Amino acid sequence: MLQLQQPEQVARHFNLWKLNQESNLPLLSKTIREIVETTPDLNVRYKFSDDGDLYKYQFDDWSTCLELKNSKLEEIFDQVTLLKAQVWNAETNPPFSTYIFDTEQGFFLLLILHPILDQCYQTANFIEAIKDKYQQYSRNNASLILTEIEIPNHLVENKTETQVETDQSYVSQVILEEFRNTLAEPELTLDDDFFDFGGHSLLATRIIGNLLNKHGIEIRFNDFFKSPSAAGLATYAAIKTDRIKTNTLKNQAKAPLTLAQDFLWQAYSSFDFSPIYNLPFAVEFLEEIDEGIFFQAIKDIVERHAGLRTTFHTHDGKTYQQTVPISALDQKNWFWGSNESKNITLANEASYKFDLRHELPIRIRLLRNAQGRQTLSFLVHHMVIDEWSLNTIMSDLRHAYLARSNEKTPMWEAPAHTIHDFSLLQQKQGINQNHINYWTDMLKGATKGLQLATPNQAFDISEKTPQVKWLELKFESEMHNKLAKFARQHNASIFTVLYTAIADALHKQGQLKEIVIGTSASGRTDPEFFDTVGYFTTMVAHRTVFNPIDSFQSLLQNISTMINDSMAYADIPINHIQKALGMHADEGLLFDVFIHIHSNNALNGVLKAPHGRDIPYRQILPEREESMFGLHFEIMENVIDGQHQLSMIITYQAHRFPTPLVESICEKINATLAEI
Repeated sequence: MLQLQQPEQVARHFNLWKLNQESNLPLLSKTIREIVETTPDLNVRYKFSDDGDLYKYQFDDWSTCLELKNSKLEEIFDQVTLLKAQVWNAETNPPFSTYIFDTEQGFFLLLILHPILDQCYQTANFIEAIKDKYQQYSRNNASLILTEIEIPNHLVENKTETQVETDQSYVSQVILEEFRNTLAEPELTLDDDFFDFGGHSLLATRIIGNLLNKHGIEIRFNDFFKSPSAAGLATYAAIKTDRIKTNTLKNQAKAPLTLAQDFLWQAYSSFDFSPIYNLPFAVEFLEEIDEGIFFQAIKDIVERHAGLRTTFHTHDGKTYQQTVPISALDQKNWFWGSNESKNITLANEASYKFDLRHELPIRIRLLRNAQGRQTLSFLVHHMVIDEWSLNTIMSDLRHAYLARSNEKTPMWEAPAHTIHDFSLLQQKQGINQNHINYWTDMLKGATKGLQLATPNQAFDISEKTPQVKWLELKFESEMHNKLAKFARQHNASIFTVLYTAIADALHKQGQLKEIVIGTSASGRTDPEFFDTVGYFTTMVAHRTVFNPIDSFQSLLQNISTMINDSMAYADIPINHIQKALGMHADEGLLFDVFIHIHSNNALNGVLKAPHGRDIPYRQILPEREESMFGLHFEIMENVIDGQHQLSMIITYQAHRFPTPLVESICEKINATLAEI
């Protein structure tokens, strides 16, 4: 029982071997798979019920027992150190694990056995089995030669929690490994800046979750901006003795809405289920794609991510989501090639009104533009996707298109968790009252909305369908470098610098004493669901109080700290916060201004085809005809052809905030940025 209830006190067996130069990696993988699948005890999980009863069950995916790692020869012992530091979790980890390190000097095999297997198996049993089966599977009866490598004692001795906390070098190595894996930068060093290698706030959230969940290392969101290197972050790290309990769930076909989805559904129904929550993504392909292969690849994505084949139903006042089986996909209309799309425009698609009871929440259509180039209309309803999901989809699409181009079925590193599972987990956990209290303490008594003087112009705030306009602020390429440097100097981010510039401009425009501004948070509180396709995003509100004597730098520091500290509480949708503040549902939102950032937009990229052929694609910005916000600032931060691009799109309800007023606000933003 100690092994399951206090796993950090149980030492696992670690053994390392060097393989002979002629070793065949696919053959070795096949051998390990055979051993795992024919020895049930190796791939089991254990779970305690609420009554304290212990259950043991078989896990179907054999690949959880084998991982391939690229490594430098001199870093293998460091990798062993990191693996040793990970606490074994009986609900999620197998008692038998193997790692194959691919180095410049050949392959190394690491075998990790939990002592729960000791009564029936020994390390020598597995080594002999691996040798025998490898030779059986080999066409020429080749032998597998393993030379055991001694692991230094200090690597395998148990570290106490106190020892780990004081071992800053150890912690920095753990953080570095998470940086490398998350950023896909194997050459990253301890002193490299996380943000210089494509890091951003969502990836920082992922790393924070992984460090706490897998290693018991706690890093605060603010610390990423204070010292965004592995070595620097280690100085802020704290070791937690209580680990986050991982919940193992099976894919569920039917589930309630998540808290975030429930808020969005309420808003969607209040707009009479109009297209306001359509997300009309569109890209232009700069080279020709094979539309048959593209359909296969898109279908692979829809099959992999259950959220994209979900319908929504209401019964007895409760709305739930239901997965459409893969076998029923062919009965749904959701994909059209360019030969089926004559006289159809992107605007036609963008304005389509979904019936989410019967239709898939996606419409994929290929068109030809005036120049004859293929254009992709990827219309998806917001109920099943957020921006982080789009990154996952486009990454998977690139993988699937290349595989299908080579006449192969795409192979995924891991199965995709579903938002249905997250919904059931969230339902079980309930709403965190402490988190609601955090927001009500911040927002109680705050000034609602935004009123700016608009001389000689009356406006009707009750207008049902407000006139919506938009304009774009484009910055020179030098501005990105300038803001990035300024942000580093002040332990901030480009987002918080621009957020502060916007808030300061509104303050000057209206002589405001305070303002409440909405922004988005990832809502992905569990690391297991970071790559799940679904609507997780929460809308949160921050209250900024202006002090006439504050400099821009002081305002930036206050806003950065406020936003970064609040991310730990950002799992609460705004409707629950407003209800706790005593607001009624028909009062609308607490704020009129909304600011968020689109960083490293996945709609600008490249599909890979055989023979090294690249198929670049570029985003086509949609027309903006509806907005639930009075002033909506979208910050666009992208890297295209190796060059940073920065811009800002402002969408506004023109009957309340006329164009000259918005242009005046933009002038103040530009003036502030010019001075920093």
